Amino acid sequence: MSDHINRVLWCLVGLFLVVTGIYFLIHPSATMVSIAWMFGLAMLVSGAVNCLIYLSNRRYYIDSTWLLANSVIDLLIGVLFLCSDWIAAAFLPILFGVWAVVSGVIKLVNAAMIRRMQMPTWGGLLVVGLVLLVFGVAVFFRPVLAAVAVSAIVAIVLITQGLLAIVRGLFASSIHH
Repeated sequence: MSDHINRVLWCLVGLFLVVTGIYFLIHPSATMVSIAWMFGLAMLVSGAVNCLIYLSNRRYYIDSTWLLANSVIDLLIGVLFLCSDWIAAAFLPILFGVWAVVSGVIKLVNAAMIRRMQMPTWGGLLVVGLVLLVFGVAVFFRPVLAAVAVSAIVAIVLITQGLLAIVRGLFASSIHH
């Protein structure tokens, strides 16, 4: 392709990303629906793969019932999120909060174990665990907080990438010469 066409395409892609980012900033629910759909698809694939692994290897696992239970839960969540965008988008911040609390607690426990082993990295793990725990608890009291935070991060990334693509499109020929 010619240099001119490349420049125009970069500018068009950049403009699309910037407009999409601004749209997501203005309409955070649209971001949550998109993320919820992708999460539903990921859970469906995860559940299906885990179920296949269970069916083909159940005699080799000591407690394969947990793998089957995890597979079924993943499949159910996947179907729920794919069949009902708005329920999924409303539920996603709460799921995110639960994940943050559980992950925070696990990191706090790991920090305590690492401290007992006298490893110097326990402090960083403690801080991350506390931040996750506080954020997760805050989400339970204000689920909109998670939705707005996720939407804002996605929007900022899209706008930044879009601006970079526009700059690349505007100055591409001067870079090559």
